[in-house]
Amino acid sequence: MNFGKIDHVILFGGAPLLSAFVQHLKQRGMTVTVFSSKRHLDELMPRENQTLEQILIRNEVPYFSCSDINDDPHIRSLVTDTTLGFGLGEAWSFRKDLIERFGGKLLDFMGIRLPRYRGGAHYTWQILRRNRIGCCNLQIINKEMIQGVFDSGEIIKSKEYFFPASARIPQDYFDYAMTQEVTFLEEFIEEIKQGKVFSLSSVQENFSLYFPRLYTLNHGWIDWAWSGPDIGLFICAFDDPYAGASTLLGDKRVFLKDCLFDPDDGPFHPFQAGLVYKKANGALFVATKEGTLIVKKILSENGANLFDTVRIGQRLFTPGKYLEYAMTYSAVYDAEGIKK
Repeated sequence: MNFGKIDHVILFGGAPLLSAFVQHLKQRGMTVTVFSSKRHLDELMPRENQTLEQILIRNEVPYFSCSDINDDPHIRSLVTDTTLGFGLGEAWSFRKDLIERFGGKLLDFMGIRLPRYRGGAHYTWQILRRNRIGCCNLQIINKEMIQGVFDSGEIIKSKEYFFPASARIPQDYFDYAMTQEVTFLEEFIEEIKQGKVFSLSSVQENFSLYFPRLYTLNHGWIDWAWSGPDIGLFICAFDDPYAGASTLLGDKRVFLKDCLFDPDDGPFHPFQAGLVYKKANGALFVATKEGTLIVKKILSENGANLFDTVRIGQRLFTPGKYLEYAMTYSAVYDAEGIKK
């Protein structure tokens, strides 16, 4: 496949990758338009401490916010034979008529090893499974694709990489992935400019894995009956940029972050699981069946640091009703955010 001349790029979606890619395209002198949604435009970009909307305004990039791209009154008139579209975490699925409007030049970026880790919360699921393989994919959007559920388009460019051993929490994965993804997209734009002919490959469905989207406040409850290493992974998997894994301290909900598992003081009896048996060096030492969770951050629901208020001998505990709800709740997102 050859894209020919491209003089206008339309980006759909949000997140830091879109913000970085917008600025790269502007530096190359390309015309860029963004179609996003309220939840994406309001998202704070951590590197620049501005929302996506503020960054677009600062860079003089025209943008539109819509609840459904297929019904937006602006999109169709902007698409020409020299327009290239990129989906970057967009909140909607494209209908057949809009896909055909792009004539094969509507692509979706996926930062996973397709078809593995389809769904959402990719890095949370990868951390839980101790998986450190990252991947960049560009695929042609087709009418069978369902955003956040099923990606079936032919792959036009792909690159695998490995997350470093130092990456422990989702923010670590996001930060390292950004360095790979921006370079990947920059290379693709240069390849188009040079007239490269791309080979297409199909998704190998026999390798498919699907894990659903998550909502930390409902899914992130700690089960103290799990093994110590599994609890430690769970806390890491819901760490920054998310609210943190949660449990109760007395009758108050608390969020745990910055956690390490250490076996030296264990094992402990299952009845001891969740007990804070020591405070030292700015950390709580919490018993689990196999050893100790060393927890450096314990936060209230409003983000206040509760470390000084925790007493040794107190127990962290999660009632069964919260664990059952976490296992049965399904997170559904739209252009506004989580559907309550």
